[in-house]
Amino acid sequence: MNVTPPGIRQWRPETGREPVVRIGVALVEDGMTSLRIDLPGDEYEISTPGGSPRRLRGAKLTFDASGGAVDASVDGQPPATGERWSLAPVADAPLACGRGARVHDLVTGRGFHWQKRMEQVLPGRLEVSAVGGKLVLVNVLPLEAYLAGVITSEMSSQCPPEFLRAQCVAARSWLLAFTEPKHDADPFDRCNDDCCQRYQGTEDLTDVAIDAAESTRGLVLLAEGKVVDANYSKSCGGIVELPEHVWGIRKPGLGVLVDAPPGDPAGEFNPVTDQNLSDYLRGDWLAATNAYCSPNVVPDDQLTRFLGRVDEAGQYFRWTVTYSHDELAALLQSKMPELAGLREIRDLAVTKRGVSGRATEIAINWLDAAGRARRLVVPDQYRIRQILHRSFLYSSAFDPQVKRDGSGRMESLALVGAGWGHGAGLCQIGALGMSLRGIGHEAIVLHYFPGAELRRVY
Repeated sequence: MNVTPPGIRQWRPETGREPVVRIGVALVEDGMTSLRIDLPGDEYEISTPGGSPRRLRGAKLTFDASGGAVDASVDGQPPATGERWSLAPVADAPLACGRGARVHDLVTGRGFHWQKRMEQVLPGRLEVSAVGGKLVLVNVLPLEAYLAGVITSEMSSQCPPEFLRAQCVAARSWLLAFTEPKHDADPFDRCNDDCCQRYQGTEDLTDVAIDAAESTRGLVLLAEGKVVDANYSKSCGGIVELPEHVWGIRKPGLGVLVDAPPGDPAGEFNPVTDQNLSDYLRGDWLAATNAYCSPNVVPDDQLTRFLGRVDEAGQYFRWTVTYSHDELAALLQSKMPELAGLREIRDLAVTKRGVSGRATEIAINWLDAAGRARRLVVPDQYRIRQILHRSFLYSSAFDPQVKRDGSGRMESLALVGAGWGHGAGLCQIGALGMSLRGIGHEAIVLHYFPGAELRRVY
């Protein structure tokens, strides 16, 4: 007897079965009023509630929401109108590279400096609806098929198999923990982007990536009797951050750790403090460290081939961003209504840090239009990253270096920083470095989640 798989919202470890997930691919915030989908040669069924289903092969479909409801047109024929449309393969087919429906012009990297539009090939069922005249596209598929797309979107399918397995375990655990109320009001469980987990379909799949999902099928991290909310980011910079300093809550299974072999000089910086920050960011020890996310383990000139399709080449371990006073003033005013009337920035200082050196609070001293001294405190690492970059600062682990003129006025601000992302949980480039050193996926995930154990739950 066929039993309907559980949805992720109903899934519990005792269910013992693989759930189905609903992934938002086009969101209201993307502002899309039209959408083009090309079907493959496989047979699909298109339907709308209350309507008669129709079978198609190789058709080109357009969906338009400019009239409020959703008009669907097949191969340029006059459109039919419905509140919601479903496109589903008639027969199950094995997961494979490039298998699925091709969706055009989707947003990826929402709100980050790598935002762009791209085509994606999506397996499983697609649902098209509209909210406020904007299209919403949801991909409905089994969890393991989704994870194969995640691990080849978060990083490249060219990564070593043990990295892909480790990334799969972390991604599966994060999704099954389902602790963060990110999209409770939406018709999907999680979105397809950095807000949740990157998922860009099947075009980057390889047999190795498919095997990474299948060989770790149902394998999760558990701590204190629950699936671990296994967060991860691109690069911790050498010291993994505590979740308390990122989200303000404790997360079982996550903790502070040195992302390097025992005895490495990186261990001297646990924790990073105001006293050792300068040496942590610029010291001679950087030439000798074997920190797993450092260029000594993953050289910068080799890193690009291991990154995800939307990632950009850059210096992930250490970096510098510099603004003139006027550039910084214009940037802050564009991001913060509280600074309306700003005449001059007097100083910008970090007033609280996490264990990895990430700023969790900064203070901006400034003069308003009347020349009055003002002070603004920004008490959140995410908000700090938002306001200190045109799109999003790489991380909040930085030392602000203010250059002043002869009268003491700020001329420029250099942010000398470490890592990319929030830095808690698994460090993706560090996990890559561990796999390049021949370390297996179980040892990798237990390194980053020291309070956890591994168990198959289906």
